[in-house]
Amino acid sequence: MIHRDSMKSPFYNPKLTLEDRVRRMNMRSEARISQLLIDSNLEKNVDAFQIIPFEGYEFLVPLKIGTPPVPQILVMDIGSLLLWVHCGYTEGGERSPYPLYVYSHSSSYIEDVFCETPMCELIMLKGKCGRDSKRCEYTYRYVTGMTRGNLASEVFTFQSPNGTDVTMNKRLMFGCSSILSKGADRVSGVLGLGKRAISLISQLNHTGFSYCIGNINDEDYDSNTLVLGGEPIIMEDSTPMFMVIGKYYITLEKISVGDKFLDINSSIFKRVNYEGGMLVDSGTTSTYLPDIAFNKLKEEIRFVIGTTLKEHISSRQGELCYRGNINQDLKNFPTIAFHFIENAILKFDPQNLFRQDETDYFCLSVQSTDSDWLSQKLPFSILGIWAQQFYYIAFDINMMRMSFTKIDCDILYD
Repeated sequence: MIHRDSMKSPFYNPKLTLEDRVRRMNMRSEARISQLLIDSNLEKNVDAFQIIPFEGYEFLVPLKIGTPPVPQILVMDIGSLLLWVHCGYTEGGERSPYPLYVYSHSSSYIEDVFCETPMCELIMLKGKCGRDSKRCEYTYRYVTGMTRGNLASEVFTFQSPNGTDVTMNKRLMFGCSSILSKGADRVSGVLGLGKRAISLISQLNHTGFSYCIGNINDEDYDSNTLVLGGEPIIMEDSTPMFMVIGKYYITLEKISVGDKFLDINSSIFKRVNYEGGMLVDSGTTSTYLPDIAFNKLKEEIRFVIGTTLKEHISSRQGELCYRGNINQDLKNFPTIAFHFIENAILKFDPQNLFRQDETDYFCLSVQSTDSDWLSQKLPFSILGIWAQQFYYIAFDINMMRMSFTKIDCDILYD
C-alpha cells in the first residue's frame, strides 16, 4: 500500500509543509465522513444504496490489469464492495497519472456478467440491463460525482512483498467504468474489500485479509502492506466483528488511561436500532467517540498533562491541542487503551493518539461523533487510520473476528 502523501504516491507534492499535509488529510477525512453519513441514512432502506465511500481516501494499491498488463493505482477501501477500474473516457476533472486501461486492447477481457444473473441482481449493486445489450450495468454515486459502467471479468496482477508480479489464477469480476465525473478520475479506480459476494475477497474465496500501517508522518516509509493471500494471521488480541451494509464493525467496551478506567457506561458503545458500534475505516483519519466518552477522555488527558504544557486554541471547536512536540513533550505520557469485547485491547502510544499539526503544536486525533463541523451527529464510532498506525490488523471473515497486533510492518517483508 502507498500512503496518499508518501514519496511513492503519484500525488506526492514535495512543496507541501506539515501544516499543508495535515490540512489536506483533514479535508479528505471530512469528505469521507460525509459519505459515511449518507450510507448510515440509507441502511434502513437498502434499495436506495448507491453511495460508495470513495472521496476520502488515504491508501493506494498498485496493480496491473489485462493482457498485456497495464499498471494502475487503486484506492484501498475496506468500506466499498466493488472493484472498479477506469476503462474509458472521463468527464471533467483531471486524468489519472497512470495509463488508461482500454478494455478493447486486452485479450483477456470478457463481458460475461449479464442481466438476470445472481451477480447482476445483487440489490446492493442495483444492476440494470443495458438498452441495446444484455450487459449488466451499474452506477455508483458519491458526494461529488459518480462512476458508471458495466460488469465484466479480467485478469489481475498484484505485487508481492519482494517486488515480483503475481497474477491471480482466476478471473476477477470488476466494474469497467466508462463514464466518470469530477472527483473520480485522479486515481485509476477502487479496490473494494467489503464483505459481499461481489467483493474481491469473496471472489478469491479467501477467509479474510489483513493490512499493516506504519508511520504516516514519514513520507519515505514504504512498508505499508495489504495482505490478500492465504488466511489472515490472528495474533494476540482478537474480538468479534459484525457487518453493516458491507462494512466492518467491532464493539468497544471500556477506555483506560494508564491504570485508570474512565467512568463510561459501556451501553453507549453497543449497536442498537441502527446506531452504535465502532466502524473500522481505511479512509477516516481521526477516531470518533460518542460525545460522553470523548469528553471523559479529554478531561482525563487534561488532568494528566496538567500545567506541564499550554493548551493551544484550535480552529476546530472542541478539539484538544497543546503547544509543543509529541516526541519531546509526551515521553512519559501514560498508555491509553481501547478495550473491546472478549478482552481485546488496542494500546495507543502518543504517536498514534496525537497528531503534530504544526511544528509548534499538536492535537488529539480523537473527536466527538457530535462535533460542530459535522452536518449531523455520527450514529456510530469510528476507528480511524491514525489510531491504526504501527498495527497489523487482520479480518477473519470465516470466524468473524478482527485482531490487532503491534508490529513493525518491515517484518512482513522478511
